[in-house]
Amino acid sequence: MRRTVYWKMYPLVKVFGGSLGNSNNNTSNIEGTIPLDITNILKKELAERLQKLSFEYQNSSINPWIFVRSRDGFSKEIIEIDLSEWESYAIRCTFQTDLKSIAVPQLAEGTVREWYVYKNEEELCSILKLFGEITEKFGLEWFEQNVANQPFTIPNYLENDWLKSTDDFIQTNQLELESSSSLVKLDELIARGLNQNEIYLVGYCFGEMIVKHFGAVWEFDKEQGPMIKNIGGLPKFNKTPHNLVGAVLSQNNLTLQRYYNDIKFVVDQL
Repeated sequence: MRRTVYWKMYPLVKVFGGSLGNSNNNTSNIEGTIPLDITNILKKELAERLQKLSFEYQNSSINPWIFVRSRDGFSKEIIEIDLSEWESYAIRCTFQTDLKSIAVPQLAEGTVREWYVYKNEEELCSILKLFGEITEKFGLEWFEQNVANQPFTIPNYLENDWLKSTDDFIQTNQLELESSSSLVKLDELIARGLNQNEIYLVGYCFGEMIVKHFGAVWEFDKEQGPMIKNIGGLPKFNKTPHNLVGAVLSQNNLTLQRYYNDIKFVVDQL
C-alpha cells in the first residue's frame, strides 16, 4: 500500500524579476532589501544541525554549499544546497552518494517542491529549516538504503596502462576533447549503456574537457579515484568525473552537458 505523507509546507513567495545576479557567491541581492549573506545564514541555520548527523560543512563560500560524511571510511554521502541559475532567489537541496543522487520531491513522495523561492532572510531561514527536517525524515533513510555492499577500489585510469584504452576510445568515437560539441556524443554513449570500464573512459574524457576548457588539475584520491581539482583556479571546486557519469546513467533527467553548463556558470562568474 502506498504511504501517504502529510507534510507541512512553508509559504512560497512570488519570484522577483531580473537575473540571478551574484548567485555564484555567498550573497544574494534582492531589490529593496539588504543583500543576504547566504553562507553565514546557512552555517547558522543548518550546519550545526547536520553536524549532529556527522555531516561536515566543506567551508565553501560560494554556490553550491556542500555537507559530507563518510560511511565505513570509503564511501561519501553528500548533501548539496545550491541556487538556481535560471530562477531568481530559488534554492534547493539534493542528496548524493558516489554513484546516485536524488531530488527532494522524489524523497518526500512529491509533497514538497524541488526549488524554494525566498525574498528575505526570514523566508530563507524557514526553507533551510525545512531542508533539515527533510534530511532527518527522508534523507537519512535514503542514504541507508543506498549503501555500497562492500568497498571497491576505483582504478587509477590516469596511469600509463590506461593510455591505449583511452586513446582507442577517443578515436573510435571520434571525440574532440577541445570542443564542447563532444558532450553530445558522450551523452549519447551513456544513453546506450556503459560497462564499468566505459564509465571510467567517459569520465576521463569529460574530465579532460573540463581541464582543457576551464583549467583544473587531475589528482588521484585513494577513496574516490581520479578527480579534477581547483576548477577554474577556484580552491575546493572539485569534481569526480566517473561519479558524474554514474549519476547520469542512473537518472534520465541528468546529462554531462548539464554538469558542464553548471561548471561553466560558476567559472564565468569569477
